[in-house]
Amino acid sequence: MLNSDTFFNTLSNNNNKKKIQRRFTNQQIKSLETIFQFESKLEPRKKLQVAKDLGLQPRQVAIWFQNKRARWKSKQLERDYNVLKASYDSLSSSYDVLNKENQSLTQQLKRLHEVKEKKAKSFSSGGNSSNSNQEKVSESDADSSMKPEYVEHDMENINGDKWDDLECDQLLDDDTSNQWLNFWS
Repeated sequence: MLNSDTFFNTLSNNNNKKKIQRRFTNQQIKSLETIFQFESKLEPRKKLQVAKDLGLQPRQVAIWFQNKRARWKSKQLERDYNVLKASYDSLSSSYDVLNKENQSLTQQLKRLHEVKEKKAKSFSSGGNSSNSNQEKVSESDADSSMKPEYVEHDMENINGDKWDDLECDQLLDDDTSNQWLNFWS
């Protein structure tokens, strides 16, 4: 009769032999990798032929291909995820920039409407602005690329003799007034 230690040693030696037998040699792995590049799934006839050529069981070849496909899919998903994440990050950054620009332009538009309303009130009340030599156009502080513009009235170039020749019809001519109406609306 076998004692229990001998039985377990014999059993573990058999398990070690099975583990060793189930491992693939480097040459077998290279051959399987080469075949996988051309065909990710083998037909039963091709699987038998590959197993015979490499000295493996058909089941070993089938399991190797199944595992390889699973690893390949995982890596492909990871690559796809990285591409999509980079694309998302780029779009998110662009969105943030456009959102800030939109807010800046909205604030600038609001300030311009306020200036327009103040001028309209001062003109409707019959008074002119006392600071007519320079008027600062308001801008958004967030938009550093735009600098404040100063509209200066060049008093030297205005000839007082020609003011009486000016006709009212010329002031409201479509060619000249249309651009200013579009600007203020």
